[in-house]
Amino acid sequence: MLFFPLSRFYAWTKDILSRRFHLEQEPSITEAELLTIVDEARSEGGIREQEGELIRSVFRFDDLEAEDILTPRVDIAAVAADATKDEVLDVFRNTGFSRLPVCQGSIDEIVGVINLKDFYNEVVQRNASLAGIVQPAVFVAASTKLNTLMSLLQQKKAHLAVVVDEYGGTLGIVTMEDIIEELVGEIWDEHDHIVEEIEEQSDGKYRVLASANLEKVFRELDFYDEETEAVTVGGWVVEKLGRISQEGDQFEYENLSVTVSKTSSKRALEIMIEKKAR
Repeated sequence: MLFFPLSRFYAWTKDILSRRFHLEQEPSITEAELLTIVDEARSEGGIREQEGELIRSVFRFDDLEAEDILTPRVDIAAVAADATKDEVLDVFRNTGFSRLPVCQGSIDEIVGVINLKDFYNEVVQRNASLAGIVQPAVFVAASTKLNTLMSLLQQKKAHLAVVVDEYGGTLGIVTMEDIIEELVGEIWDEHDHIVEEIEEQSDGKYRVLASANLEKVFRELDFYDEETEAVTVGGWVVEKLGRISQEGDQFEYENLSVTVSKTSSKRALEIMIEKKAR
């Protein structure tokens, strides 16, 4: 799949909006001004909600780094380099993932990546060795910009990158699907269960995934927190609590009542938010 550079998309977006809304062709138009035009056009019906969200996501995407969207190391599903065929098959079946990192001893020693198609065709059908289908892993720093990372994965013809810290330890992984979702919205493959990031309940409360983009959720709630530096809702909750969240944790922030409704052993998974009248 090929993607043209974001700079060209930005220029194309300005041109389309300028022509549609009869704007003067000023080369000095800023990102903030363009986003204001987008919001006004969306509210007036000049562009559809999906079109406006796509344009906003391009600018948000251009600022994001690998660490902002990675799957953390505690959630990585991987297989050992010496795993048996049945062990690897179980991991593929239980996770539904199409690619898995291969580790030599620990998650900090990722030696490559295997994909389901190769595993099935070569290992399951032809009884080949697991080592024979391991592809080289792509390693990137946490500060790598997403547009740079996407270009690198395309260049390497890879679909998964391992994000490492300054000592070479594994922080998490980012897939091409993760990157594209940031640009064009949530996408699913045939194994995914569709789960809305934010969903209004019958009692008026909002069920929100902790991994949901904070800016997107706040727009849905018509809310803004100018003090936060968090990218996800889960990160915002930790920021406000001042510690790792636990199931049942509650706090009030302005007109929001926030409850951590579901957690794993180390982090929040789901948040309930009630918006009260000011």
